[in-house]
Amino acid sequence: MKKLALLGLSLLLLSTGLKAQKMNNIKTDLFSPFLRTGVLKFERAINEDMSLQLGFFYTGYSPRDSESSLSGWGITPEFRFYLSETPAPSGTYLAPNFRYMNLTANDPVVDAEATLTTFSLAINLGKQVLLKDIVLIDAWVGPSYNFRTLDDPSGEVEAGITSVDGFGIRLGIAIGIAF
Repeated sequence: MKKLALLGLSLLLLSTGLKAQKMNNIKTDLFSPFLRTGVLKFERAINEDMSLQLGFFYTGYSPRDSESSLSGWGITPEFRFYLSETPAPSGTYLAPNFRYMNLTANDPVVDAEATLTTFSLAINLGKQVLLKDIVLIDAWVGPSYNFRTLDDPSGEVEAGITSVDGFGIRLGIAIGIAF
């Protein structure tokens, strides 16, 4: 009886596996290395029309024409609603998301440091394509609104962070693998 139950369970799992698509993927932003930023994103399809994604980044950005630096980390949870006929995680999607960033700006010219904390809300329109059933290309664009607090005890840190508050645009291209 145990063998029959095991055989039945195995056949059931195999039959559902024949219809299943890749439910998970890991990606990184294509252009983030140019900003000295490491990005890692994990996406999991929860049904044919929806997925959840969690992104994490660490940056150590220094503009070439400045001695200032901006370093820190951020996290971006995202819900994706797929609009196309293809099952998630492939096709056109709308993705409301939230981002938290904790950055430190360092200006060695005035020997001062400031902390920038940012919360932002965005909604992206994107398209994710699965090539050869393993390689993913993900492109998105959308408006965001940023709420920031700058803790600058010296009042002299100049790291190009004064225009962070308010509306912005979030866009990008990521590449990854599906499994």
